[in-house]
Amino acid sequence: MTRVVVDPIETQQDKLRFGDPIGCHYHWIEPGTVDSYGDSVRRLAAKIELAVDAFERTSTLSEDVFAGEAADTLRDRAGRRHEESATVRDHLRGLGRAINAYSDVLRRHREGLEQLRDLAVSRGLEVRDNRIWPPVETLPGDATQKQADAWEADWKAYQACFETKTELRDARRAATRELVKALAEHAGVHPDKDRATLVPAGGNKVTFGELRREAAEEALEAVQAQDAAESARSTVDELRRREQNALGRLEELVLAEAPSEEIQAQAGKVQTLHRELADARVDLRETEVVADREQAQANRAARDLQDAEAGRPRLVAELADGPPVTPTDLRDRLG
Repeated sequence: MTRVVVDPIETQQDKLRFGDPIGCHYHWIEPGTVDSYGDSVRRLAAKIELAVDAFERTSTLSEDVFAGEAADTLRDRAGRRHEESATVRDHLRGLGRAINAYSDVLRRHREGLEQLRDLAVSRGLEVRDNRIWPPVETLPGDATQKQADAWEADWKAYQACFETKTELRDARRAATRELVKALAEHAGVHPDKDRATLVPAGGNKVTFGELRREAAEEALEAVQAQDAAESARSTVDELRRREQNALGRLEELVLAEAPSEEIQAQAGKVQTLHRELADARVDLRETEVVADREQAQANRAARDLQDAEAGRPRLVAELADGPPVTPTDLRDRLG
């Protein structure tokens, strides 16, 4: 679950009402620090651009330069990596721009608070403890017209400061929302959308965000398991080829009536390759079993996510405390 933590001062400002003291102290992070961080993110995106170009050049290698099954596999993988790295590059660029834009907003916010304080002082309002205090709420009944006019002018000055403070706050909050959106896009997590719809499962609630992360993790594990199985399969094929070549060489030596020492040495190579091939076949069977299991789990997680997004109910089996109860009606069984 993604949480956005707000400091106590910000929480108090959410309850700011006309007539309350107006805070005019800048307590957020320095804009220069935020700006330098945004620059570093954009520099990282520029470095990833090199990887994007490298993957693109690899994926577009012509058959005249590099041909065969290995070349096709390399081009396919480079194409996938090119898409992934290009997405990361674009997200980092957007994130860097959002961070730099946020630093500009913070800079304007700090300058606006300074100008707000100067405005309050110039209009004769009381500024104490980094707050602009409102005028008195009422006037005595025997107040003169001059006192009434001054009291009204003070309240108009307070109203101008209050409206300026509200505009500064709203501008900063809008920039904060844009920054959160860029962060969510880069991380692949959308807190507002994930929190908007909950899927009941038994007595608990499962958020879309959790289902997405679970499906992504299972898919990644399935891909890694498939890669391991593919690597083991390539190892078996290579050892089988080397064993056949060694057997062919041994046959040539026997037919040529080569010295017995040379024949025995070649026979030893054949036996070694045969043992390595047997071990590789065992590893291949194990990795294929793991790959099948991981693929099944990834498919199940993808179905759960698809059912949740479509609004279909999910049945979750949980061990209950106490003796088991056998429902007699199918509707009871499904809840």
